[in-house]
Amino acid sequence: MNKDIKKISIIMLILLCCIIMAIIETIIEPTYFIKSFIKIIVFLLIPLLFMNIIKEKTFDKNYILNKKEIIRLLSLGIGIYLIIMIGYTITNNIFDYTSLVNSLSEDQKVNSNNFIWIALYISFGNSFLEEFLFRMLAFIKLSKFTTKKFSYIFSSFMFAIYHIAMIAKSFPFPLLLLSLIGLIAGGYIFNYLDDKNKNIYNSWIVHMFADFAIMTIWFINI
Repeated sequence: MNKDIKKISIIMLILLCCIIMAIIETIIEPTYFIKSFIKIIVFLLIPLLFMNIIKEKTFDKNYILNKKEIIRLLSLGIGIYLIIMIGYTITNNIFDYTSLVNSLSEDQKVNSNNFIWIALYISFGNSFLEEFLFRMLAFIKLSKFTTKKFSYIFSSFMFAIYHIAMIAKSFPFPLLLLSLIGLIAGGYIFNYLDDKNKNIYNSWIVHMFADFAIMTIWFINI
């Protein structure tokens, strides 16, 4: 399979995965458990099968960590958590987080009974699924068959569009537009973090601890 075919195949797969999950999230709207199970299939198992078909190795020597790297990654994650929580503390009297959380809770079918399990899944599992698809496949793998600039833009844009589809009903348009810009910038930063080492550890840790912080804010306001 030549490079052009691999490039087109990866792009089409990312588009298909995002469309499937957008339909699941916004139209079918199953229970959170079923939705999460489907996401594991769409964002992980299908891409794994795809990479096996195109003869691309999933995890290589770049995924071997030493003690120093583990400490650095944990420090990075804790730093991100503290920055977000400080930002929340500063802006708590400016933004109505309670109304936003209530809207998201209703949209995502989250309540006090299932919050802990959903929070753990979002922080650990969901963050990995998204980094696997948008960083490993849509950025690291795709950049082998196209220009670095294109893979940066494509991965960041798809990361943002996917999330906007999920929150569109809960956010007013100005905040939605701001979120789109922020998500594209966030996707670009995630790509940059993974670019040097060619693994998803940096972006996953940042994503994971950012989700920890978001779940903490959610718990405070639920």
